[in-house]
Amino acid sequence: MSRLRHKGYSLIELLVTIAIIAVLLALLLVGFSFVQKKQKIKQTHLELSALQVGITSYRQDFGDFPHCPKEICTPAECLFLSMIGFHNAVGGLEVPPHRVSLPVRLLGFDPAIFDEAEIPSFSHNDGNALKIWLSDILNKDPGFLDPWGNEYQYEYPREDNNLGYQLFSMGPNGQTGGKFSDDDIYPM
Repeated sequence: MSRLRHKGYSLIELLVTIAIIAVLLALLLVGFSFVQKKQKIKQTHLELSALQVGITSYRQDFGDFPHCPKEICTPAECLFLSMIGFHNAVGGLEVPPHRVSLPVRLLGFDPAIFDEAEIPSFSHNDGNALKIWLSDILNKDPGFLDPWGNEYQYEYPREDNNLGYQLFSMGPNGQTGGKFSDDDIYPM
């Protein structure tokens, strides 16, 4: 009596094939996440460089770095308002805004969307009206966000009493200071 051999795969052959495919997919995902992380770091360096150019241009135009002497704005809001043209050298709000010196792509919106007739009247003591209006226009809080969704950190005057300003990203973990500073990204 001869046995008939069935054509097809055995269960073991099928499981081995699935295991090999799973290992290959895992390697692909690890490689993809590594490339994606490197791309975000490179993008962060480019955006920090563009912000540095904008800050330098602002200093040339107004004689000082963006700052808010009345400390009504957070440093990130001050930087954003300065770079889009609403903050002037004496720390006041300016309407209509002065020229924008940053690439539109970095801003995340086109400054041409501002209709001067729709800009609310405000004083610097009531900067919240402008921030609320900007939030509505931009559909986000006013500020420059790194690729991980955290605000770029801007400090002027510096707390460490060094000259100039400090600008950096908190990196992938979104935290800074102490043990969290290892992945912070500074301009090159």
